[in-house]
Amino acid sequence: DDRDGLVGAAATALSDRGRERLSDLTRRMGVSERHLRDLLTEDAGLTPKAFARIARLRDALAHGGRSPGLAQLAAATGYYDQSHMTADFRSMMGVPPGAFFAGRLPDLQRC
Repeated sequence: DDRDGLVGAAATALSDRGRERLSDLTRRMGVSERHLRDLLTEDAGLTPKAFARIARLRDALAHGGRSPGLAQLAAATGYYDQSHMTADFRSMMGVPPGAFFAGRLPDLQRC
């Protein structure tokens, strides 16, 4: 189905390193930003921005132990700068990246 193809292509593009800007992605796919946002939100439960944010953090988590420093990790994984990566870590992981990679994780909490 065309809907599944659009959602799959968007998810792949938003997850890839060197991610496209949303406006460039929608132009390439021939759909409006609103339409793509609605499709992803309905099918994946996330907006394109949230999807890309999670993908970037997952990339940072996967490469964190191999990076020479946090600024280099931020640059290598598509963050604007180290402070943006740190904000995402604090928001989603509960601790800054340095603490996370050192094994200082937040206490478990009930959902």
